[in-house]
Amino acid sequence: MRMTIRSIVAALAVAGVAFAQDPEKLKVGSTAPGPIADHIQLVQGEPVTPFVGDKVHVIEFWATWCGPCRQSIPHINKLYQELSPLGLVVVGVSDEKMDKVKPFVTKMGSSMSYTVAIQKNEDSFMKDKFMQAAEQNGIPCAFVVNRAGKVVFIGHPMDAEFERAVRGSVRNRYDPELFARVDGTITEARRLAKNRDWRQASATYREAIKEDPSTLMDYGLEEWRMLMDQAGDTAAARECVKLLISQVKSDRFALNELTQYLATATDVKKRDLEAAQMAADALKAVARSDDPVALSAMAAVAAAKGDWAAASDMQYDAWMAAPPTSKPALKKTLDTYEERRDKAAAK
Repeated sequence: MRMTIRSIVAALAVAGVAFAQDPEKLKVGSTAPGPIADHIQLVQGEPVTPFVGDKVHVIEFWATWCGPCRQSIPHINKLYQELSPLGLVVVGVSDEKMDKVKPFVTKMGSSMSYTVAIQKNEDSFMKDKFMQAAEQNGIPCAFVVNRAGKVVFIGHPMDAEFERAVRGSVRNRYDPELFARVDGTITEARRLAKNRDWRQASATYREAIKEDPSTLMDYGLEEWRMLMDQAGDTAAARECVKLLISQVKSDRFALNELTQYLATATDVKKRDLEAAQMAADALKAVARSDDPVALSAMAAVAAAKGDWAAASDMQYDAWMAAPPTSKPALKKTLDTYEERRDKAAAK
């Protein structure tokens, strides 16, 4: 009896024979192809950096003739303007010619402020290594690459998961596979908290978090809220913060988030400003002196403590150091701090 290729493969699969995956296939969890700088020609923006480093990259394939692409541009641009100070790089890649793309981008102006490029003539790297390798046939299509150079999202930029992937990645806290692994342990921690078994709940949270404290820091903050609000144990909550700081002490992105949250959280009954200051001190130790995000976080702690003069000084430095897209929001906060400072001085 003659066997078809399909029947042979099926028989071998039943027998437990493993087949190697196609090494060219690109999927979530794969290492991103690159570097890409030599395979594109810039229309606007800065040269594209390698994927592994201090940046999170969005590589979005689009075209001027594509209606859904044009609809997604404002959404992508808004994310870029908000998150570029945290290291977000967006590269819009078209396979059209320069004389088609350049006028379109020029007309868009500040509403398309991120890097735009075209594929170089006769160079199919971008199409082959991204779109074809990921089996994507339609545009717009976005690839989110985290700081470790791993692809964490492939799909439409208007998909809600795209924004979650981008926001989570710039905070170093987006890893769906990791979240799935710890989900059962976190569910158990919440059950223990509901039963008011605070000690065991804390131990269970920490068991889950220890695999990757930076990525899972939101669960550390969940433990902190449990101890602070539900258990009413400020000392234990502060120890929770100390542990988090020790676990993420070299991750300025996590420390920035921790500092901002402890200083400004509105979902807790009571803030612990001593814990917020501890986080700010740890952040200051690892951040650049001209990092606008870190400066603004430290200013938020000073403001929460009522030190409006120090808050104004740090927020001013943050505003001056920030890129143009971030200045309006920082200036609005600065105006608030300075107004409070002047009122306090007038008393």
